[in-house]
Amino acid sequence: MSAVAPWIAAQRQALLAQRGHAWLLQGPSGLGQYTLALELVRAWLCDAPTAHGACGQCASCHGIDVHTHADLCVLMPETQALALGWPLPEKAQAEIEDKKRKASREIRVEAMRDAVEFAQRTSGRGRGKAVLVYPAEQMNHVTANALLKTLEEPPGDVRFVLATEAAHELLPTIRSRCLGHTLQWPDPAQSQQWLVEQGVPADAAEALLRAAGGRPDDALALARAGRSPQTWA
Repeated sequence: MSAVAPWIAAQRQALLAQRGHAWLLQGPSGLGQYTLALELVRAWLCDAPTAHGACGQCASCHGIDVHTHADLCVLMPETQALALGWPLPEKAQAEIEDKKRKASREIRVEAMRDAVEFAQRTSGRGRGKAVLVYPAEQMNHVTANALLKTLEEPPGDVRFVLATEAAHELLPTIRSRCLGHTLQWPDPAQSQQWLVEQGVPADAAEALLRAAGGRPDDALALARAGRSPQTWA
């Protein structure tokens, strides 16, 4: 099973115990929306899932780890996908490489239409399909509207998880079609310990966390950027 922060693991277990075909994970930045979303789809698609999450050992888990799982569709702005190592559609990749256009900072409607088509296909591994949208607020109204019907009446065995740091920017119709979950704020001592486990010096972890407003992912990003707490803005 993949090692995740304890507060993410606790939320993962709670959400997996509930039924639903579409989740909206919401809350301020730095609380782990993307990590939790990925943990949910890992468990949904896993060949040997437990109540605690995916096994981390099967072919499905490996496919997600290397970003090649045939039954997972990840929708992100192209800039974010490239930064996180998720492959772009061949056409989009070719357009960017040929400098016909720059990578999009929004989730493109073309990508959403591809996702809707993906949702209608049969599962390749027989464990269902999953669509992960992050950050969901980067859907413009045209893109969001392309998702609405499928989100309301999903075909077959597809499940959705939308993760956002600005839920108020989503269409009300999108929000109403999902089960909402607000990310939990971790205990400061727990966050500091996690930062130390990620390689942040113990004497800097508390200051970094305080500078990041108590948000552990933001504190880690600050540490990895090599910036001191005094320069945080």
